[in-house]
Amino acid sequence: MDFQSSVQDIDEVTKKVTVVVGKDRVSQEYENSVKQVGRTARVDGFRPGKVPRHMIEKLLGDRIKFDITNKLINEGLQSAFEQHSLRTIGQPQIDLKEMQTQKELEFTATVELLPEPKISSYLDRSVEVEKKEIGDDDVKKAIEQLAESRAQLSPIEGRTVVQAGDVVAMSVAIKIEDGEFSQAEPFVDQVGSGRLSKQVEDQLVGLEVKAEKSEKEIEIVADDEHPIEGMRGKKATYKVVLHGIYSKQLPAVDDEFAKSVGMEVETVSALKEKLSAQLKEQADSNAKNDAQAALLELLVKEHEFKIPASLVDDEIREMVARMGFAGKDVAPENIDVMPFRQYFEEAAIKRIRTAIIVDRIGTQEDVKIENDDTKAMIAKVAEQHGVSVEVATKALLDKSRINGFISEVRRTKILDLLMSRTTVKYVAPKKAATGKK
Repeated sequence: MDFQSSVQDIDEVTKKVTVVVGKDRVSQEYENSVKQVGRTARVDGFRPGKVPRHMIEKLLGDRIKFDITNKLINEGLQSAFEQHSLRTIGQPQIDLKEMQTQKELEFTATVELLPEPKISSYLDRSVEVEKKEIGDDDVKKAIEQLAESRAQLSPIEGRTVVQAGDVVAMSVAIKIEDGEFSQAEPFVDQVGSGRLSKQVEDQLVGLEVKAEKSEKEIEIVADDEHPIEGMRGKKATYKVVLHGIYSKQLPAVDDEFAKSVGMEVETVSALKEKLSAQLKEQADSNAKNDAQAALLELLVKEHEFKIPASLVDDEIREMVARMGFAGKDVAPENIDVMPFRQYFEEAAIKRIRTAIIVDRIGTQEDVKIENDDTKAMIAKVAEQHGVSVEVATKALLDKSRINGFISEVRRTKILDLLMSRTTVKYVAPKKAATGKK
């Protein structure tokens, strides 16, 4: 046999693979490479194809050895992975003994495996989630938000200092603890609206628009409600550059306003009815998503298994890139994980564990993707983004996206199966606590 291999367990997701390439195969590869190089090698004083072997080995021997070593490592690993049924992820760490052309080639590779845990007790579960009942106050708030989105902004004259209620145009960059600032992004906020943390908005008051750069760094500590668990209790610094302050004029909410909002209605009454229906549909969707999240939370708590470090690092990079903390033009694969690990690692592990659990359930239930599943997902995406099915199909089935899309279709089908066998109890939302500081 050209290749012999053995596998040593390091832990449940890390293996050490030892591969030995027979000396006959090594010698054959070397001889073939020397001949191949000799046909095209150019050396002063010799015609192509006429360079003596000893000259080729002297001048090009190291390159030849390098090339055939890489080839034999790749082929040896592929043989070992197939022989031992290893589903590896990431790049193996190679430890190579000296390559000699007339001897066996031996090397080891430390590899990480995709976890394949056995998932149990995932059918016929029960969860309890809140479901909001839509009333007149919700419709009123939605109309107010529509009016806000169509407000006219006018520069404030005769005053340069920010007050509560002003609309401020600014650039904002953020850093966490002692990390690097993210790329500054334009941001418009009405002071007191709650789009930014109250701690940040309170410190915008008093900031002055100046002819020169008007900049302020605002330090806060992320509270316990921050959506990223790893950031709760951490110091965040906002670098704010103020560009201008504006007042807001809201349009009158009348039938002309109703016609202008693009919802194909003629009157305020019809607008209210349509908004009410949309809000109820959204509340149903939110409750469904919350039920799904509650079930997955249960399964994650019940199934502990080790996650390969490379998967965690890749997920952290994706999270950092999505949030803009590494800058706009930095590709995820080029992000240094170390400064962000303490903030995102816990959330990254949870996201990966959830995805693996769903995929393993799909395998255990033998879930297959049919053409109808793909077509339904494409139609849904097309509707959500207001594009034709043809445009959505071209985008989603592009070679750079198709793997992620197929994975999403499969996971959606698996989750639909799970929820069809889950008992969901909907309860009214709890009233917000008062007097909280």
